This record gives sequence, C-alpha cells and structure tokens, in this order.
Amino acid sequence: MPGMRLSVIAVTRHGAALGRRAAGCLRQQGHPVRLLVPARFRDGTPGEEAFSGPLAGVIAAEFERAQGLVLIMALGIVIRLLAPLVRDKRTDPAVVTLDEKGQFVISTLSGHLGGANDLARSLAAGLGAAAVITTATDVRGRPAVDVLARQYDLAMEPFAAVRTVNAALVNGEPVTFCSQFTLPLPQADGIHRLPWEQLRTGRINGWLVLITNRTIAPPAANTLFLRPRNLVAGIGCRRGIDAQPVREALERALALAGCSPLSLQALATVDLRAEEAALQIVAGERAVPLFSFSRAAIQSVYDRKEHNLNFSHFVYEKIGVGGVCEPVSLLTAPRAVLILPKTSHRGVTVALAEVNSGWWEPARAMPRT
Repeated sequence: MPGMRLSVIAVTRHGAALGRRAAGCLRQQGHPVRLLVPARFRDGTPGEEAFSGPLAGVIAAEFERAQGLVLIMALGIVIRLLAPLVRDKRTDPAVVTLDEKGQFVISTLSGHLGGANDLARSLAAGLGAAAVITTATDVRGRPAVDVLARQYDLAMEPFAAVRTVNAALVNGEPVTFCSQFTLPLPQADGIHRLPWEQLRTGRINGWLVLITNRTIAPPAANTLFLRPRNLVAGIGCRRGIDAQPVREALERALALAGCSPLSLQALATVDLRAEEAALQIVAGERAVPLFSFSRAAIQSVYDRKEHNLNFSHFVYEKIGVGGVCEPVSLLTAPRAVLILPKTSHRGVTVALAEVNSGWWEPARAMPRT
C-alpha cells in the first residue's frame, strides 16, 4: 500500500515516543506521514507537529484530510471519537489503534476498502508488534470481494451485495467468479471459476461475481459486478461549449460501446481545451481526472501509424492536428486499445480506449503533457 497519506496521533508522553517510531517505520514503507503530538510532549523531531486544541477536533480534521489514521491511545477513546465521523466504508479512511507500549496494532475502521488490515499488518511487522484483525474473511482465511476490488481498482455494483457475497465466502457457500480480464482470482473451497467464454453456457450455483466493464445482462439473479476502472474517454469539443452536450456525448459513447460508466478511469483532451469549464465539470461529476496533451504529442501518435486513426482536415486547419479524441485516449493509456473510434454528438467527439491489464497500478496514471 505505498503512498497512503497517513496521520499518526498520540496523546501521552510514551505515546509520542512510540509515534516517532511508528512514523519512521511508515515513512520507510513509502507513506507520507504527519505526526501530531500534544505541544508539551514535542521534542523537536523533524516533521513532528504539535497540537493544543481538543483531541476530538484534531481527529475530525485528520479524518477528512488523511487516507489513514494511526491513533496511539485507548481503543475506547478511539471508538467514542470516531462515532460521529463514520459515514461510508467506501470513503472513510483506514484507522488503526496502538496501545502506548506498542504491543498491539488493531485494525479499527475500513479494514478492507480503506486498507486498515494491511496497514495494521505492515506497521505491526515494522514495530515487532501483533496485528489484531477481526474481519471474518481474514480470520477464516477466506477471500473477500472488497479486498479484491481494492487491490485491482474495481467498482462494486451493487455495493449492497458485497456483504452478502462475503458472508457466502465465509460460510463456504458456492460463489462463482468470472472475469473478462486475466486476474489472479481467489482460491478457496466453494469458489468456482468460470471462463469468460462460458459465461452464457456454464452452470452457476449461488452468487456470481462478474468482473467486466460491459453492461451485459447477468446470467444469474444473484450477480455482483466488479467494474475495472480501465476506460479512457478522449474528448474533443469547440471552445465555450456547455457541459450538457459533453455529458450526452460521453453517455452516448459508453452506450455504443456497451460499457459501464463505473469503468471510466479518466477523460482526456488537447491542451487547448484543458481549461474548458464543461470538461472540468463533467470530469468532476464522474470523479475522474482530466488529462491534456500538446499538439506535438498528438501528432506523434499519427506519425507512428500504429493505429488506424480518423483524420479531419477541418480539425487540422483549426488546431494543427488531424484529430483529438482518438489520439488523446491512447496517450493517456499507452497500452490501451481503441474499442470505440471517434463518435460525434452536438459538437462533441468522443472515443474510448480500454486497458486490458495493469490499470490498477499507480504508475499507469499519466501526468498532463
């Protein structure tokens, strides 16, 4: 779990000393860490911050800011302070609790999706402590679909089914996994693997966990979709366009490709349109980044002639390249394949590119160029 933004908070003198050890350990593991201790226990360690206000306010602020909290205090205090803050396991940060002697690292909140179980294990290993994990799937040594979703950046649909499927896995009831993409699917008693090409003909007992970005009718009533976030939508538009045509064009493109909106990983466009409010609004609504690329980078895709891209003389005369939506989608995800070529709707062009593997790797996210 490299790269989690973590806050370590201690409340006693001995807890502050342990906090310094914990922060150092977590930084060595690749996490950016803030260490917060009461002002009277601060000793000048670089990166250490003092707090003097109420502990409840400090934890509430870090709960909103950080991806994970390491709280060195009694578990009862932690529960009371977290109670008014907890909202949704999909968005709540990971929380682990340490006793001030550093004997136990307790996964307290968001064990699976937030990563608290993994955080507890890695921190316990670094401190020589015991990790305390209480989630049933972990205790029983069974796989959990929300762990799989977190590991491979999969959106769960419907989310309400996750608990039921995990319960089935814990209880050894039949669960079938079928994936459109090559993934190391879990292995355990009661878990069946169905090849993608046998989805319509294979026998399914119990729950079906279907890993696909396609909007297909499930062959079983009890189906949990895991949607890989592996689609990039390249978008071209005129200057000053409203957001609604962009929304419609994107929705139309996804429908034409038969793909779920939950699988969108990013939007992309030419640098000349990077500041367009309509594109920024739609990216915000979809909770995905908006990447942009220079005309030189776009031209390089045409020059390589690796893809049979559409070329518009009108667009070339306007901005100096023969197209936007297709090349920018491929620039955003260099290993992607174009699954929907240029489509047009109300002055907006959209193309879709799909990444077949590795979409979950942070290194695949491309910065603006």
